[in-house]
Amino acid sequence: MTKKTIRAEVAGRVKNLSPVYCREADAAICRCVTQSALYRNARTILCYVGTAREIDTSALLHAALEDGKTLVLPLCVEKGVMEARQIAGLGDLVSGRYGILAPRLDCPRLEPEAIDLAVVPCCAAGNDGRRLGYGGGYYDRYLPRTRCPALVLCRGQLVREGLPVEAHDVPMDYLATEKGLTACQRA
Repeated sequence: MTKKTIRAEVAGRVKNLSPVYCREADAAICRCVTQSALYRNARTILCYVGTAREIDTSALLHAALEDGKTLVLPLCVEKGVMEARQIAGLGDLVSGRYGILAPRLDCPRLEPEAIDLAVVPCCAAGNDGRRLGYGGGYYDRYLPRTRCPALVLCRGQLVREGLPVEAHDVPMDYLATEKGLTACQRA
């Protein structure tokens, strides 16, 4: 199957997930992350604001701010290019590209090398570290510039093995689902 076909299939599956399952799974995923050594040992965390089809990361964002972490979020500055901008609170977020909440333009930019943990969204992911994004390539261009572990968040019902990969696809180091955190067995 092509990436485009899988994205369409997963989008249909997401629409059929119960809201109760999504809320409970998302809360469990955020707890899984905040209770991990990866999170505890990270001073600077790159995370994202989940859209309706993604994990609701609000609990994770609140925890990072309350725990005194340096929290950076992606700001899409042009097609396929993102920067990490530090926020002091959720009031620093505005509607950005694609209608996704993003840091204000005046939020400080951090270099990729300053990030200790990258929390990454997906359309689907596998235990082998394969991640299917949404096709923009933002994270695949950004993550190679970091020196930190990449942790993908995925509801268990959307985990899928044998996802197609291309040379530019960056493998994930860890997968977090509502069942727990898994060190990826890279294919």
